[in-house]
Amino acid sequence: MTTHKKLNKEHVVETAAKLFFEKGFVYTSMDEIVRVSNVSKSNVYYHFSNKDELLVAVIDFWIDTYQKNLEVALSQISLSVEERTLLFLDSLSSGVEKRDYQGGCPFITLAIQAPNDATIIKEKIAQFFSSLTFVCERLIQEGIEKKEFNPNINQTEIAQLFITNLEGALFLAEMKKDNRIITTTAKQLFKLLK
Repeated sequence: MTTHKKLNKEHVVETAAKLFFEKGFVYTSMDEIVRVSNVSKSNVYYHFSNKDELLVAVIDFWIDTYQKNLEVALSQISLSVEERTLLFLDSLSSGVEKRDYQGGCPFITLAIQAPNDATIIKEKIAQFFSSLTFVCERLIQEGIEKKEFNPNINQTEIAQLFITNLEGALFLAEMKKDNRIITTTAKQLFKLLK
């Protein structure tokens, strides 16, 4: 694939991601994606034969975005577990604000909007959350080992609590248009772990 075609494909995915948040998956047409992206219709359809294929690419885009932000935060090994986690949450918070508080959690937003028979979407999102849970479990275990957290906590239960807390915070940040909620709720959760 040539660089130009790859850039067109990425631009179409980013445009679709934005439009799916602004208007919803159902209410966004391929023609509108063509118009807003300013990529030719033939080029869009060269990469994506239909909107469902494009939705899969949008999910992959968000998974990649989250994973890159998570890797950056986790690579800061001189920071505590709490500090690294808050660094990741800051990146999510900035993203929510940058999107003008549309689609707090892209995965939940897109899962709700996806067609009922879009099993690949649901599977990709479920796999992403399983992977995120595993990363959280490892971080919590590291926090226990470094004596940052109470040694009597259950890392699996706390990881699940953290993710559900995060999802609620992302939703509230979107509804209240206040991205500070994302880090504030995490800080409160960390207080309970000590």
